[in-house]
Amino acid sequence: MGISGIGIWQILIVLMLAVLFFGSGKIRRLGEDLGGAISGFRRSLRQSEGESFEANSQENLSGRLIQTGERQ
Repeated sequence: MGISGIGIWQILIVLMLAVLFFGSGKIRRLGEDLGGAISGFRRSLRQSEGESFEANSQENLSGRLIQTGERQ
């Protein structure tokens, strides 16, 4: 038994039907588009994290200087 009653043979049959129905080229393009969307999403997350880090750094620098041992 596989995932919640779905066996390996059922998954293989569905994949074979998808390839026959859509064709291998269309499935490959779909995979490339999905991979591009995921990498774009990750890239935007990294950029937004970098921007928020820079904004926090600028706020700390533009405010008063913190003395040694003093907490914010």
